[in-house]
Amino acid sequence: MRFIILLLGGFLLFSCDKVKDVFQEKDLLQRPVAKRCSECHQNIYNQWKDSRHAVAWISEDFKRASENYSKTKCLSCHAPYEITVSDKPNLRDFHREDGVNCVACHFRDSTKSMHGPYDVFSPPHPSTQDLQYTKAEICSGCHQETYKQWKTVATEKNCQQCHMPSEKGKLIQKFPFDLFHASKEVHHHGFMVPKSKKDFFDVKISKDSSGVVLKITNLKVPHNVPTADHGNPKYYVDIVIYKDGKEVYTDSYMITPKEAFLPKQEKVINIPYLESYDKVKVSLSRKLSWQKEAEKIASYDF
Repeated sequence: MRFIILLLGGFLLFSCDKVKDVFQEKDLLQRPVAKRCSECHQNIYNQWKDSRHAVAWISEDFKRASENYSKTKCLSCHAPYEITVSDKPNLRDFHREDGVNCVACHFRDSTKSMHGPYDVFSPPHPSTQDLQYTKAEICSGCHQETYKQWKTVATEKNCQQCHMPSEKGKLIQKFPFDLFHASKEVHHHGFMVPKSKKDFFDVKISKDSSGVVLKITNLKVPHNVPTADHGNPKYYVDIVIYKDGKEVYTDSYMITPKEAFLPKQEKVINIPYLESYDKVKVSLSRKLSWQKEAEKIASYDF
């Protein structure tokens, strides 16, 4: 404890500029690999390394889809030099195996500093508060289609709230710099794709002269479901019709981004079953682009 007090007292003898000169690590301004950032930001790095951003360039799915990187249309978002608002970023020519790494999102050539949502004291590198990081627009350069879909919905939710939920914690874990940082809301850098819940959809069954009519409305997801600028996520709608306790009809419908469940809009599926029935069971499941098997979301009984 005495050492910490003496250390802090010593810092006070220097101006902020001198402290920065002493502790600044020049290589951090040269776009290092993500592992370098883990020396201070261990928690965030651990979340990132298990994310799809970390494997954006090296995943077998992307290698196959890009025909071993010969299709150039998608490359720059899988190893961006510097993310941009609205426009696709440029492809970097180094550390591509890092995918969408720390400095691609946080380092700006225009200021030669790391950007983020907080005004922080960070001697190892210059930092700039940038409130764009609290808005959906920061994701729009790469996720252009999904961003356009989100823009059409009147919602207070942004990308970060669903895909980067925050929790109380410290931005850095390295001594002594952690002493300068109070706990604050830190967004999770796993970039998860939360699974829809049963009440996210309104599901209705009726019958007319054409057969059974299934109507599904995306109530709560503020963009198309499924959605993707590229890749091929899928939703599946499985229907089982029962009569006298027995299955008399089954069918399955695949929903791709081109025929997605639009926000607040009803999707009608006509099922060519004209006989009487006692019960209908509707199941929803999804298969994200990188998943091998579909996962169940919910089932509805009528």
